[in-house]
Amino acid sequence: MLDAPAPSAPGPAIDALLDWPAESLPALATLLALRRRWMTQDFARLRREYEAAVREHGEPASQAEAEPMVQSLPSAAGFQWLHRHIQDRTWRLCERIVADRAAEVAAAMEPAGGDLGRLEGTEGLAYPAYYTFDYHRQDQGIWRSDAGAAIYLLGARVVHVGRNSDFQLHDQFADEIDMDRAPRVILDLGCGFGKTTFSLKRRWPEAEVQGLDLALPCLRLGRKMATARGLEIAWRQADMERIPQPDGSVDLAVITMVLHEMPASAIANTLAECHRVLRPGGRLVMLENRLIGDPFRDTLLKWYSQLIDEPYWEPYRHLDLAAMCRDAGFSEVRQEKWYLAGTDGPAAEADPRRWCTPWGRTTAIK
Repeated sequence: MLDAPAPSAPGPAIDALLDWPAESLPALATLLALRRRWMTQDFARLRREYEAAVREHGEPASQAEAEPMVQSLPSAAGFQWLHRHIQDRTWRLCERIVADRAAEVAAAMEPAGGDLGRLEGTEGLAYPAYYTFDYHRQDQGIWRSDAGAAIYLLGARVVHVGRNSDFQLHDQFADEIDMDRAPRVILDLGCGFGKTTFSLKRRWPEAEVQGLDLALPCLRLGRKMATARGLEIAWRQADMERIPQPDGSVDLAVITMVLHEMPASAIANTLAECHRVLRPGGRLVMLENRLIGDPFRDTLLKWYSQLIDEPYWEPYRHLDLAAMCRDAGFSEVRQEKWYLAGTDGPAAEADPRRWCTPWGRTTAIK
């Protein structure tokens, strides 16, 4: 069903309402400082303990061998506790900010005559069983209410320790997509509130850009944020396993930071659907976490996903995504490491004594 904008003026700018209020900045600074400590000082202590254990017992040959050794280290329990503590405190702070502005946020989310693009919900949509789970430890998730979408937006700006406050990561990802010609139709699958969708529309302003997601509240928020940015985007509630698009009608499909929240069977179905809707020569580009290849740090990445309640993230890291793309029918698949500009990502990954967030980009061509 297509929503009918009310003949009223747009409400308050949603970005201003969902910015960090001055009175919350000290609490935010504390959380960021704790997160940096966890990634540097606490990580370094745990690494030193691990190296001492290796000298005594030998180097583990794999992540599976490393995990019990790492778990037995003196600092391991505290390292795990601090990360979950930071995660939970972050969401509680985001919840308080949204609750304090509940009436204003609710008003700003209502459709208005000045809204750009279109928003299409799906009445009676059945959520996949894996989806109805509070990922990230965000209470009540992102799909139940507009407040949940607003809370998620605030939290998303913290997760990369200040390096993604205006979604610069997504701008870089979109700008680096290699296309033979400018795409006419672009799908952002699992778009959430539009972090990557905005970037795609800015890069290709003449293209028809569609953001698809299961969470209608996030789509409502995305439309408001797109309007504030002057971007005309189509927002559609849909399941990635059943894309509501004709065969061979899409030039570019992207999936950023979504596959790790899906079981392997759902990923396989999504890849098959992407192959179906792409035109010959069309591209599917995906950005996700990957394994480092260092048993110690890969063990910590496993803990990371478990501590923030991501049940499919660790299994995802061990999937052969390239093989799954070929099984879905893609003729060419490229995989490469991907680093956020302005960071020393390659150096951090090469140094086992430094924390690393390992991104990988996969491009599949029909």
